[in-house]
Amino acid sequence: MQRDVVLRWIDTISALIARILRHDPTVTIDLAQAQLDEAKGMLLGPVELLVPHLSPGQIADLLFDPFRIYGYAQLLALESAIAGARSDPAAARRLAARATSLAREALDRSDPKPAEWAAWIAAAEDELAAGSE
Repeated sequence: MQRDVVLRWIDTISALIARILRHDPTVTIDLAQAQLDEAKGMLLGPVELLVPHLSPGQIADLLFDPFRIYGYAQLLALESAIAGARSDPAAARRLAARATSLAREALDRSDPKPAEWAAWIAAAEDELAAGSE
């Protein structure tokens, strides 16, 4: 049940961000950020204020479930896209790197290892490497 909710949040926020990037006038960055903040709050609960201060490994230990860890990684990746849309490349890169590290933690802790997670991580790492050149 919770996994389905997380996936729906990610799909909804992804669609909003895609519309922002296409310059859809009916969607604002603030709307996407508000939905993202709501999703993070629901996923993380009372530890929401703590996780920005933890390492990816500590966050993974705290969240425990690989699907929750991967869901949070996806939300951070979406937050990275929002930072990029706000013309803040440093924040976008930092959030993307953190999202990738968290996704790797999720993959390392899952059994079986979802192939789509590994593919997403590889693409994210390639994009980060391309951005540093």
